[in-house]
Amino acid sequence: MRCCHSQPFQILEGGSGTSFKGSAAPERLLREEVFSFDSSRYDLRGLAARLLAEAGPMVGFGCFVGSSLALERFRAEERTFSSFAYEKAWRRCVLGCPAFLACYDRFLEEVICPRLRERLEEAGPVTFYCQHPPTVRLQPGRSRRSRMLHADERYGHQAGEINFWMPLTDYSLTRTTLWIESSPGEGDFHPVEVQPGDVAMFHGTLVRHFVPPNRSEHTRVSMDFRIGVGRHFDPDWRMLGLQHYHPRRTVVL
Repeated sequence: MRCCHSQPFQILEGGSGTSFKGSAAPERLLREEVFSFDSSRYDLRGLAARLLAEAGPMVGFGCFVGSSLALERFRAEERTFSSFAYEKAWRRCVLGCPAFLACYDRFLEEVICPRLRERLEEAGPVTFYCQHPPTVRLQPGRSRRSRMLHADERYGHQAGEINFWMPLTDYSLTRTTLWIESSPGEGDFHPVEVQPGDVAMFHGTLVRHFVPPNRSEHTRVSMDFRIGVGRHFDPDWRMLGLQHYHPRRTVVL
């Protein structure tokens, strides 16, 4: 049992990965940061709710309870959080939703990539390699299942990538969130206490992170993605033996 912040958790840690590619992005991009955006202009929460209302019952993810489309009230099946097959099916649903992807694309082009670009002291255009589609995660309530402690190098991610994580559900209801350490190997885990309309940015390739069980009665929904930064990212590199890679689209600024 390890004590993290003010709350104890039993943390299950995954094995280490093989060597990863790429040079680390500049230090000013690697520091943990939380910032806000206009959630009415980029209504990813609302679009995710409409997608779940349509695809959830059809694919077997679950359904909304009553007439409300509040994401917290979506009754998700346990396997949506623990089954890789269901994760793939959900990813196909996201790919099949043009409205959600169009909003995500604008979010990348108008919010995320400009924020990265202004922190790079480089002349000339920079190419950002953006995960496409993003990963939308459902974590059912009243569950004992967690996301084990890991760093993304284990899954073939490069040192030149930056992680972005954002809740789509109300943290005051789920009381469940991402936990990360301040720097690689430090072990000083703390919760990312943010709400819809906030984004957490951190260097998840090397900084370990996990999600504890959702003990609330509400479903937790979040979105995450990674962006490879210019010359620090090799778009052609693949970790030997890894079967799944996130597709990328490029934004040049």
